[in-house]
Amino acid sequence: MARKKRKRVSRKPTQSLGIIVLILNIFFPGLGTIAAGRVSEGLMQFILYIIGIFLSLFVIGIPIVIIVWIWALVTSIEVIRASQ
Repeated sequence: MARKKRKRVSRKPTQSLGIIVLILNIFFPGLGTIAAGRVSEGLMQFILYIIGIFLSLFVIGIPIVIIVWIWALVTSIEVIRASQ
């Protein structure tokens, strides 16, 4: 049984999507990335963010949360730039 290959349609994101992605990533890192269509990257950001929050009780999670938050913001900026 042969599988049909799906063509991946790459659409240019709209400016409003870029703003929504940025707002979501500011408050919930990873969710905006998922909304932008980068599901695997967004899941990784969100899972690391949740783990970092729990590890913040032991102080080691604070740098993890900050790094994931910055990573999510950089992804948001990439989406906004792609929309222009």
